[in-house]
Amino acid sequence: MRTILVEREPLIRQKLEEMLRGIGEVSVVGSFGNPEETLEYAEENIIEFALLNTELSVMDGLELGKRLRRIRPGIVLIYITEKEDRLADIIKMKADYCIMQPYSREDIEDAVQRAKLLSVRQKKLVTVRMFGRFDVFVNEEVLYFRNAKSKELLALCMDRCGGSVSMEEAVDKLWPERAYDEKVKRLYRKAVMNLQRTLKEKGITELFQNERGSCHISKREVECDYFAYLVEPDKNGVMFQGEYLFDYGWGEETLANLMHVY
Repeated sequence: MRTILVEREPLIRQKLEEMLRGIGEVSVVGSFGNPEETLEYAEENIIEFALLNTELSVMDGLELGKRLRRIRPGIVLIYITEKEDRLADIIKMKADYCIMQPYSREDIEDAVQRAKLLSVRQKKLVTVRMFGRFDVFVNEEVLYFRNAKSKELLALCMDRCGGSVSMEEAVDKLWPERAYDEKVKRLYRKAVMNLQRTLKEKGITELFQNERGSCHISKREVECDYFAYLVEPDKNGVMFQGEYLFDYGWGEETLANLMHVY
């Protein structure tokens, strides 16, 4: 479980880090005293669990927790506080648990066990494989698409890593031989509707977002080998073996970039 620790007092932070490192299945990937540095790290790295003090410098610990949740919606937040009057605020912001100071090693171990259980429950429903053939899994079962173009549209949005894909770009990639006219626009809209219906039937409503004239995916709703590789290529290098979306010719541009890094 990828864990960060946020505590303004260096000696306390060091002691807590030693406790956490002695607990199985916990990987302390960051230890911070500065909230801004914490947020910068969260923007670029996957975090599953944060143990943080309510009283921090520069920024209140509760405000930091809210911002971490915006970046990493599934993160488990457990607070440490010495002030009983903060409990109501902690509950209000829907933190997962709170430890009162002074605390013992057993208190920390109990908090970690709670975090493990919560982390498992909050694992993303959707997993996508892009290295090789494009496959989508819901609760570890393959998701079947009624329409091949709706699947390809999702692949294109995934390739853009959450960036907006215009209708014109989607048509150019999915129907390269067709003129950009009303007939092909209807094909695009049909692919969008089929994709939305397929996902909705599995209870997936936030992954694919359609707007007037464009669409995109929410990266926070999915686990993906390509995304993980982009964040930590050294750690996840084994995932990429020189193949990327080989069913779709337009994926060759991304493949070329990946081969350059590889």
